[in-house]
Amino acid sequence: MPELPEVETVTTALNIAIKNLIVEKVSTYRKDLRFPIPKDMSTILSGTKVIKVKRRAKYGIIDFNNFYSIIFHLGMSGSIIIEKYFFSSLQKHDHIVLEFKNKIKSNEKIRIIYRDPRRFGFMYLYKTKSIDYKNIFKNIGPEPLNTKFSVNNFIKNIKNKNTSIKSALLDQKIIAGLGNIYICESLFLSGILPMRLCKALSRKEIEFLYFNIVKVLKAAIKQGGTSLKDHKNITGEIGYFQNFLCVYNRNGKECVNKNCISNVKRIIQNGRSSFYCQNCQK
Repeated sequence: MPELPEVETVTTALNIAIKNLIVEKVSTYRKDLRFPIPKDMSTILSGTKVIKVKRRAKYGIIDFNNFYSIIFHLGMSGSIIIEKYFFSSLQKHDHIVLEFKNKIKSNEKIRIIYRDPRRFGFMYLYKTKSIDYKNIFKNIGPEPLNTKFSVNNFIKNIKNKNTSIKSALLDQKIIAGLGNIYICESLFLSGILPMRLCKALSRKEIEFLYFNIVKVLKAAIKQGGTSLKDHKNITGEIGYFQNFLCVYNRNGKECVNKNCISNVKRIIQNGRSSFYCQNCQK
C-alpha cells in the first residue's frame, strides 16, 4: 500500500500537470471501487477549474473552484496515469478518466486515469467544507514533514504509551502517512528494535527517531517512493527507493552495516511483518 512518499510523488506531479486546468469531461467505467463512484461526478465537475492538488497522510486531494474536492486513495494496486496530447487506448482496469483543457493553450489536452486492478482504492467527490470531508481526516495526526511536527510533541505523544514503538508509529493519530516500509527503515537508522515499548525508550532515543523519520521520508520522496509490487508514478515509471532499503523485505540478508555480522530478521507484529537487525537495534 502506498505510503507518504509515494502519495507525495503522485500529488506533486499532478499539481504541476493539472493545476489551473479546466475539467472538460469525466468518464466512469464502473459503479464502485472501495466506495460507490458518485453518479453526479461528471455534472458537478464539468467546466470547473483545478485550484490545487495536495496530500494529507496517505490521501491525495484535488480541489476545484466550485468548492468540491476529489479525495483519492490508491489502495493496494491503484495508480494515476497522466497523458498529454495523444491518448492511448484505455486498459481493462481503468475506472475513472478526467479530461482537461487549457484556456490559454487551446491545443493542450490532458487526461488523468485512475487505474486499479484490485479495486481497494477509491476516488470520491466531496463538498470541501462538508462534515463527510472533514471526517476522513479528523483522526489523523500531524504531518511528519510539516514544520508544525515538533520533536517535543512527538516525544509527548510517544513517551508514555504502553505499546511497541512499531505499533505506535503505525497509528495515524500519532503521525500521519507512515506505514510498514518507512517505519522499519526509520527504526533501523535509529538503532531501535520494533518490539521495544514506547515507555521504555529514552527521550534521546525518541528524539533520534524523530529526525530519522524525516530523513527517511525525504530520501524516499527524492527517489520517487518505493516500488516493490504495484507503485508507479503518473508517467508509469517505478520509484527507486527500494534500492536503498536497509532492512525492509531483506529477511535473511546480511546487515548493510559493514561492521555487523548479523542478518536481517523478520517477525510478525499485529499481523504485519517487521524487519530488523538484532545486533544494530537494541
